[in-house]
Amino acid sequence: MMKIVLTRSMAHEDIRYIKAGLDKDAKGEYELVIPETFTEDALSEAARDADVLLGPFVTKKILGAAKSLKLIQVPWTGMDTFDFSAMQGVKIPVCNTHSNADAVAEAGITMALDLLKRVSYHDRKMRDGNWNRDQKPLGLKSRMLNGQTVCVLGYGSIGRRIGELAAAFGAEVEAVNNHGISDGTVNSVYPQGKICEAVARAGVVVCTLPLTGATSGLIDGKVFKAMKEGAVFVNLSRAAVVDEDAVWEALVSGELSAFGSDVWWNAPKRGETQCYPSVKHEFWKLDNVLLSPHRAGFVEGSLPHLDGAVENIIALVKGRELNGAVDIRRGY
Repeated sequence: MMKIVLTRSMAHEDIRYIKAGLDKDAKGEYELVIPETFTEDALSEAARDADVLLGPFVTKKILGAAKSLKLIQVPWTGMDTFDFSAMQGVKIPVCNTHSNADAVAEAGITMALDLLKRVSYHDRKMRDGNWNRDQKPLGLKSRMLNGQTVCVLGYGSIGRRIGELAAAFGAEVEAVNNHGISDGTVNSVYPQGKICEAVARAGVVVCTLPLTGATSGLIDGKVFKAMKEGAVFVNLSRAAVVDEDAVWEALVSGELSAFGSDVWWNAPKRGETQCYPSVKHEFWKLDNVLLSPHRAGFVEGSLPHLDGAVENIIALVKGRELNGAVDIRRGY
């Protein structure tokens, strides 16, 4: 019996989804333990004979107690809340999940198209009966994704899918990644250190970089100044990858044509639903900004970010190869 210990509280819907997924191929072969509290002491006790820790919370104490541990599974892509220092000297595999790549990539392309076509902008105007015949502040004419150069910052699972979708529209695709990863979709690949050179030709820039010490604040004023005149920028990564003051200044000055983001520097705390996406700048007042409430991975009738976690646990139960191994040294 595979013992799985949840290390962070989850919504009942998420837990039901995980159980239903596990039951399809491993019913009766696992036990899902949900601690009453998620303190370090409570998790250390629950982890004593655990095979899997499911969640992002680990400490030296928890890992020290988990003598039978075979897998630490983070049930989403982002690893920015994971304590990598706790893993020093620990040989247990850590995996995250990339099963929401299609959903996030579609959202990213949708945002890019919306900004190029100004769909949401004109929708807002027409709700007040305004057909924008004076074309202020934005015009009626749209721009094409076909023929654009699209630069994808971070060419992992999501980035590759964005590249494929952009290419299907007739765009030329460039990528920035430190692994030199390329495929038949990408025309040029740049290392992270040449990001300014990479964005210089792009009419659309989409960011899917992981948040690490090396990428925090990476998209700064220098990057925005290097972008092609009229460029559109979409962020699907983490807000902290982008310098908040720099993107605001680029928008206000006109250096950046439009900005869309699914992630923001200010977000509601758990259990809350209301707050502005920034405490420093009023992005919501700019007509060339598209705001999305961190919903890119949400799909009707499914929780795709959890699918990869479920599949990996089943693979462990069945003795199959794991997917989504995290590089502890790199932090993603």
